[in-house]
Amino acid sequence: MEDDFLVKVLNLYKNQKWKEIIELNKVENAVAARKLLWVWPSESNLQMMQNTIREFNLDGAISIGCGCGLFEWLLEQYSGLPIIGYEVNQEWWSSRYSNPQFIKLNFPDQPPTPEILIPSYALLFCYFNDGKAFREYISCYKGNVVFIIGPGHGAGRHTDPQPFSPNFGSNDWILYKSQEVRDTRDFIAVYIREKIDSIIS
Repeated sequence: MEDDFLVKVLNLYKNQKWKEIIELNKVENAVAARKLLWVWPSESNLQMMQNTIREFNLDGAISIGCGCGLFEWLLEQYSGLPIIGYEVNQEWWSSRYSNPQFIKLNFPDQPPTPEILIPSYALLFCYFNDGKAFREYISCYKGNVVFIIGPGHGAGRHTDPQPFSPNFGSNDWILYKSQEVRDTRDFIAVYIREKIDSIIS
């Protein structure tokens, strides 16, 4: 029952029980879960993202196309880091038809400008599906770390960018690390600018 699942998630959210929300993905209603989250992370996934953000001395992450923001809220709760969510179509997200929002949604002007993409934050694209818009954001971003979350090759699902074959529109970016989301054949891929050895060392 999709409504029952949503009520359960909302009750846990109101009580700040993020660990219990993560555990819900092991059971219950996969269809209802997908309406809230395309990927349901494990604590290990959140730890990897937190460690990467801290490794590069970043302040947090900006999620582009964050949807209702449940993934972002889980990452924020786990890490204690600020996660900023950007969306388009404010009218839809303000309507009674949209999912409830778990973080504050921001609706920047389109196309994006460098001012909204804080260089001291990582960029996050989770199940994003607009390659042209992705490259517009990348071209405006002056920071050094990008997370791309989506299906691995042969998973039978599609995103643009894909985790292991994104088109950045330049050769500035290299794959730094990746991790599977549980055993779902979805992956979190971390890309960094090629010439930032001094930041890592």
